[in-house]
Amino acid sequence: MKEKSKEEDKAENKAKDKVKPKTNKENEKVKKDEEKINKVILTILLILVILVIAIGIVFGGRIINKVKLDRELGNLADKETSSESNITLVTSGEFGVVEQKIKEYYDEYLDLRNQFMNKVNDEKLEDILQTENYNTDGPEFTESVNYLNTSKEEFNNIADKLLDLLSKENILSRIENESISDYYKDLYKGYFLEGDRLADTFEESYQDIKDVQSLMNNLYDNEIKILNFLTENKENWEVLDDKLTFNDDALSEEYNNMKENLYSEQ
Repeated sequence: MKEKSKEEDKAENKAKDKVKPKTNKENEKVKKDEEKINKVILTILLILVILVIAIGIVFGGRIINKVKLDRELGNLADKETSSESNITLVTSGEFGVVEQKIKEYYDEYLDLRNQFMNKVNDEKLEDILQTENYNTDGPEFTESVNYLNTSKEEFNNIADKLLDLLSKENILSRIENESISDYYKDLYKGYFLEGDRLADTFEESYQDIKDVQSLMNNLYDNEIKILNFLTENKENWEVLDDKLTFNDDALSEEYNNMKENLYSEQ
């Protein structure tokens, strides 16, 4: 038998090394695998797109609500009357919770402040030291003194409630038990405590109320002191031609000094 040449051996080995063509089944499997991979990639891309859209909606909505809330609460300081029964919200979700709590608080503040100012502007406090009242309620001034004592108590009850309302402890306690995230609780606190226009309003109001309360208590006390002075010296004064007249210059001077210092502590 004739031996194969080296060239023939190489050719034969090379033929054996050639890749056999894939069968139809193998081609279908490869195609299905590629389709699966493409589906997985498309699913991942779709999820990423949905996440991006969702994040955009969440943060976009947060920005819009924050702008609305800033504008709405910035206008609160201009309110002069309470509308507690008709609180209209311009924000939603957890922003709406913050907005409602602040508006409810502000309406309560306005109501107490209005009561406070009504007491401060009580015209009867001025009328008590008029000669007409000296004629009608003097010289014992029982009705006038009772009115002053009652008014003083009512005024201080309102002032104390208002000061308690404006305290930091009261402000913070109103949001602590709400079912909202810390971001929104901090947002609420910021409006009251971090130099916002609303925070400035409450800070100034707190000091003003304390100052006015002190002055009003001086007024109540000094008016009672004057009436007691008139009662103690009822034999030494009378109203002539709608003018209070004393028969003693020293008493007249003392009376005038007390009237000139009605808001001073004596």
